[in-house]
Amino acid sequence: MTKEKLEQANSLDKKIKDLKSAMNCFEWTPDGSSVPVSLNPRLIIEFDDGDEGRVDMPIPMNLSNEMIKFIKGEISNSLVTALDEFNAL
Repeated sequence: MTKEKLEQANSLDKKIKDLKSAMNCFEWTPDGSSVPVSLNPRLIIEFDDGDEGRVDMPIPMNLSNEMIKFIKGEISNSLVTALDEFNAL
């Protein structure tokens, strides 16, 4: 394996770990199970309040659920792509 391929493999390995960590925000797979369990996440927006402070505002649950489906799908697609690239090395 050349130095460039090794660096690429290390980069992909880090990306895979980061994507798996990101997916853990949304679901968890118990030991010995292949079925992930939803953690029922809810998205929250944080913004400036105008007085040099920050305010948290939860997104309505129905909108949050749809956004979470989209985010999980994108993370999953990126993870599959990264794993395929890693395995192709």
